[in-house]
Formats: sequence, structure tokens, C-alpha cells
Amino acid sequence: MDYGLKEELYNQQNPTIKVERYGIDNSRERFLTKGEIEILFDRLQDKELLTLFVKFALTTGARLKGLLAIQKKDIDITHGFININDFKTKSTYKAFLTDELKSLIVNKFDDLNQNDFVISLNGTQMTDRQIQSRLKPILDELFNEELKDEDRKNRVVIHTLRHTFASHLAINGTPIYTIQKLMNHRDIKMTLRYAKLAPDSGKDFVNHLYR
Repeated sequence: MDYGLKEELYNQQNPTIKVERYGIDNSRERFLTKGEIEILFDRLQDKELLTLFVKFALTTGARLKGLLAIQKKDIDITHGFININDFKTKSTYKAFLTDELKSLIVNKFDDLNQNDFVISLNGTQMTDRQIQSRLKPILDELFNEELKDEDRKNRVVIHTLRHTFASHLAINGTPIYTIQKLMNHRDIKMTLRYAKLAPDSGKDFVNHLYR
């Protein structure tokens, strides 16, 4: 109906204007545990490119397009940070390199020019589809075997890696405003979903309420 009004295919008053809309709570909540992360890397042992991609994802929390856009010139190994392009918010922000991620890319760096993409296939930037076609079957095999395709809450997808990054920050007691900065969230409301995972979320108080 909204489309018909917008395109002037229907010129009467919208008959559904007073009908209450019910939202569907299908936001992704799944994140990988430390044990599941180990299982994933074990499965990726002989897949250097996918291992590098997943390490970047779990270390920076960047979105898929941002990860694929990382060039050598975006990485400052000396000071340990990466400039990430966030295509959703049309902004750039800094993420940080761990020692483990540095060790993965330092040898590769010597073979790259400043404009070369770090996650590349035969020297060219990988597409979303190329990563999806390689990683999705592995995630499905390891984590989604009994889940329906429409089960957004529980299925593990590439975006789950970003959610995992933020979830473990919260579990480790990272202040919510720091998580907002690291996730490049414009609105703190987007970050507050992780507050329930924080050590001071109230869980311990509830567990000891009637003891």
C-alpha cells in the first residue's frame, strides 16, 4: 500500500493507516564462544586467506565491505592500528592490531604495494560473493546444521564475527562507550544490546538473590 501511494498508483486515503504494525524480533544475537572460535580456526588450518579474513573480523569487528577494502596503506604496523572504511555510516575509523594479527600480515606486507588489498585473490580485491561462497559452507557445516535458513537469531553468518567481537569486549568488562567507539556505532542504543553481557550487568546479583 505504501508503495502504491508513493508511486501514485492509488490516490485514495490509505485504509491501513490506523492498523497497528507488529515488529518481528529477528535481530542477530548469536556470537561465537572461545571454544567455537578454536573449532573454526582448526577447520581453516589449510585455508590461509579465510584464516586472515576471520582474524581481521574478530580483531577489528569491521563489517564485511570494510574488511575487503583494507589496503596496505591503511595499516600502521609500527603503531598497531588500521584505518577502516565503514560504508554503512560513510565514515572512517581506527581499529587496532593485535600481536597475533601483526605476525600474520608482517611477512605478506613485503610483497604488497601501498594500494594493494590485504585480503585479495591473485592480487585483486575480493568481492562479498567470493568470501561468502568460501566461508558460508564452513559456517553452516560447523554451526548451522539443524537451523532453518530464516532463523536469523541463531544462525552463524559472516556478520556473527562482528557480533562476536563486541560480545567478548562486553564479557571482558570493556566500558560500553569504548565498545561504541570500537564498533563505530553512531547511536549508543546500538551498543547497549551488549550491556547484558558485561560482568556488572546484574547477573551475579540475581543468581545470589535468594541464597
